[in-house]
Amino acid sequence: MSTTTASDLLRHLAEVAARQPEPPGAGLYHYVHTAGAYLRTVRRVGGEITGSVERMQRRQWIAPDGSGRLLVTLDGEAIQPSGDYAPGRLAAVFITTADPTAVEAELRERNPSGDTAVAVKVFADIWKNQVVPPALQSVLLRHLAEYPDLESADSAVWHTGKERRTLVFDHATGAVVGEDVTALEGAKVPIPTPASISATEWLHSGYTATTEPPA
Repeated sequence: MSTTTASDLLRHLAEVAARQPEPPGAGLYHYVHTAGAYLRTVRRVGGEITGSVERMQRRQWIAPDGSGRLLVTLDGEAIQPSGDYAPGRLAAVFITTADPTAVEAELRERNPSGDTAVAVKVFADIWKNQVVPPALQSVLLRHLAEYPDLESADSAVWHTGKERRTLVFDHATGAVVGEDVTALEGAKVPIPTPASISATEWLHSGYTATTEPPA
């Protein structure tokens, strides 16, 4: 039986990530393309709450000034919050340095309590909202490796009695390629449990000069 811990895995992936080439493309916009399946709840007449898991894709182009474009599609059709956005309308809190001290300070600000669950969420949210160059990937992975209560030799897993959050990595590059949030028995969700209520797959990211998909 393997004795590799999730922290061991993350430190190994940090070494792998540091050796990767820079992200593709050039330009102001951080382009991130993900696919996912997410729980949608509906409150019906009479107060009944029902839920269903819907699969959609999200493409986003965000510039440092908070301008850009979102394209969210469900069954091939654009849905909210798709559209073009003026400066300041989109979250552009990018981490643009790979200096470990500066990155650690930023991550402590985003997770002041030092909570493991929040650390895993912050890690995934960074990847959802910006391009993550190899040097930054490596620092983020080493930071996450320091948290307790991570499980599994194949992925980084954190869970309470009600929820399990799993990060899946490409072992050849160190990049995160998937995130799953599973509601466990006893979780207050309007669907039978256990069930995945949020699953994200990273398809592509890079820099662009326009709000059009990169080649």
